[in-house]
Amino acid sequence: MSKNNIKMSIWNKLRNSCGWRSGAKQMSIDAMIPIFAVPAITIVAAQTVYFTVITFITTPVIIYHLDHNFLRFLPRSKFFFMWTITSVVMMLLVFETCVVPLLEILPEENLVFVAGVIGGFFCGHKTKIKADCLAQDGAVLAVAQELELEKGINGTEGDEFCVTCRKKAPPRAYHCRLCQTCVLGREYHCKWLNCCIGANNLKWYLGCLFCSTLAFIYGSNLTMTSVCHPFILIGTLLLPDDCSDVYHQLDLALCFVSAVYSLIVGLIVFSYLIYHLWLIYLGTTANERRRLTSADSHSTNYRLLTSIAQLVC
Repeated sequence: MSKNNIKMSIWNKLRNSCGWRSGAKQMSIDAMIPIFAVPAITIVAAQTVYFTVITFITTPVIIYHLDHNFLRFLPRSKFFFMWTITSVVMMLLVFETCVVPLLEILPEENLVFVAGVIGGFFCGHKTKIKADCLAQDGAVLAVAQELELEKGINGTEGDEFCVTCRKKAPPRAYHCRLCQTCVLGREYHCKWLNCCIGANNLKWYLGCLFCSTLAFIYGSNLTMTSVCHPFILIGTLLLPDDCSDVYHQLDLALCFVSAVYSLIVGLIVFSYLIYHLWLIYLGTTANERRRLTSADSHSTNYRLLTSIAQLVC
C-alpha cells in the first residue's frame, strides 16, 4: 500500500468514528477541527505580541501541510468551510461582547458592521444554493437545449461532449471533479464555501465578496480604533496609532488579534473581488485564463525544446 493510500485510510477511519451515532446528523473530524482550533489559536495569539507574530506565520503553513497531506484526499472536505463559519462567528462575538461594551462604537457604525456580516452570510448561502449540483445541471441543460434549438434553426454545431459526465455540454462548461458535474462558466472550486463558482452563482459570490470585504475591513478599523490610541486621518475617519497597551488585558488582546486577522482576511477577499471584476471586464473566467496560461506555457516549452533539439542535431 502506498504512503498516500495509508494516509487516506487512517483519515477516513477517524472521520467515520465521529458524529452523533444516535441521530441523523454526522460530523466528520475534518469539519470539527476548526470549531476548536480557531478559538484556541486566537487565545494563544492574544498572550503576547511574539505569540501573535508566530501564530500568524505558522498557522497558514500548518493548514497548507494539513491540506496537502490529508484534506486533498477527502471528497468535498468541509474543513475550510467550517473554518470560514467559525472565524466569522468568533469575530462577530468578540466584536459584540468585547468591543461594543467599550462604548467607543456608535449604534449606526455597529449597524453597518452587522449588516455587512448578515449580507455576507446571505450571499454566501445563496452562492451555495445556486451551486448545488441539480442547479448546475439545470443551468447546463437549459443552455444545451438552447444550443440544440439554434443548431436546428441555423444548422450549426454548438455543443460539446464531456468525457467525464458522458453528457453533451455547452461551450464554456467545464467539469469539476469535486462537484462531479459540469459547471457553466466555471471559475474554480471555492474551498472556503465548499462549492463551485460559475455563471449560475457568480453574482451572489461577488455580493458575498463585497459584503465580506465591508464587514472584515470596517470591523477591523472599528475594533483597532477602540482598543488602541487612535488619530484622526480625515474628518471623522480614525486610524489606530499606538497599540502597545492591548496585551495588558486579555479581552483587549483578543480584540486586537481578531482585528488583525479580520484585516488580513478582508484584504485577501478584496483582492479576489477586484480580480473577478477585472475578469468580467475582460469577458473571461478564472478557469479559462488558467487554461490559456497553461497552453501558452506548454507552447513556449515546446518551442524551446524544439529549438534545443535543432541546435543539438
